[in-house]
Amino acid sequence: MHSYPAWRVWLVAIVVLMALVLALPNVFGEGPALQLSRDDRAAFNEQSQAAVTAVLSSKGIPVEAAHLEGDRLVLRFESIDQQLAAREAIQQGAPGEYLVALSQSPRMPAWMRAVGLQPMSLGLDLRGGVYFLYEVDVAGAVKQLLASMERDYRTLLRDERIPFSAIEAEGADAVRITLRSGEDVDRAEAALRKLDATLTIDSRREGEGGTVTVRLTPDQVKQRQDFAIQQNITTLRNRVDELGVTEPIVARQGVDRITVQLPGVSDPNEALRVLGATATLEFRLVDDQNDALEAERTGRAPLGSRLYQRREGGPVLLKREIACEPMSPKHGEPIWVVSGAGDWIDVEDIADGWVEIDPKTLRPVGDAS
Repeated sequence: MHSYPAWRVWLVAIVVLMALVLALPNVFGEGPALQLSRDDRAAFNEQSQAAVTAVLSSKGIPVEAAHLEGDRLVLRFESIDQQLAAREAIQQGAPGEYLVALSQSPRMPAWMRAVGLQPMSLGLDLRGGVYFLYEVDVAGAVKQLLASMERDYRTLLRDERIPFSAIEAEGADAVRITLRSGEDVDRAEAALRKLDATLTIDSRREGEGGTVTVRLTPDQVKQRQDFAIQQNITTLRNRVDELGVTEPIVARQGVDRITVQLPGVSDPNEALRVLGATATLEFRLVDDQNDALEAERTGRAPLGSRLYQRREGGPVLLKREIACEPMSPKHGEPIWVVSGAGDWIDVEDIADGWVEIDPKTLRPVGDAS
């Protein structure tokens, strides 16, 4: 008969006991729940939680359990009917204040959550959920870069006093500059190389005029496409965080696609609404030469301006021309750069960003990620 030292027996017993404790949350299963995040991105607190529960109490909807999870509020209900009724009550009682997502929450006791115990997370194959496959317009990202190059070259040639008749995109990877005089070809090429020494330039004299073609290299095209993909991945990840999904997958698939897997999400329409929202940050100069109140009263904005509404209320006139543009092709680096045109910035589909006027230079500066 084999005999073992007492310490080994105790060690096995302790390991088995710890395994049982860690596995215990899985015994209680899950119940229908709502995950709420504030639309202003502020964190939930006890006052916000009390306001939400008061809305549900006024509608006679019982809450089985409620707890704060990070900056979100999780409400668990006994049935799916109560879950759906609670979502409708919150959306009607506090319109626009909260982002409400249907989810599942563990039914384990509160003391287990307090000590940090969690059930095992299951993927789409075992838990179910929502799967999205997005296609990124990488060709449009390159086209946007070419449009930015056109604007910069117009400004550059004007500053250098080099007359031109046209600057336009040529194909999917080049910008063609048509000069009025063939004698200016060398000057234009020198100015362009001074702006960016890595440019691939093809210069020709054609009769009395000339052309200068700036072509992107395959590496530059790929870099721009990768930047567009990374921008969208970051944006989607931030929006997935709003849904409160545990262990989501947001990853690149192939050349121009992004796959999004959301385990446990039972409302694909809500997920599609959150993930599919457009995100654009632009900088426009204020039109302080005209009266915004008069434009609102007549319903007509002055030529070259647009009428907008301030978030805090009240009209404001902004110039139609966007004031700034993205210049950096590397994700995570500052990409707000003032161009020679004076006050240009235009960043689309960024995850987060800010912009302000430098009090010393009176020029717009900012950052995005």
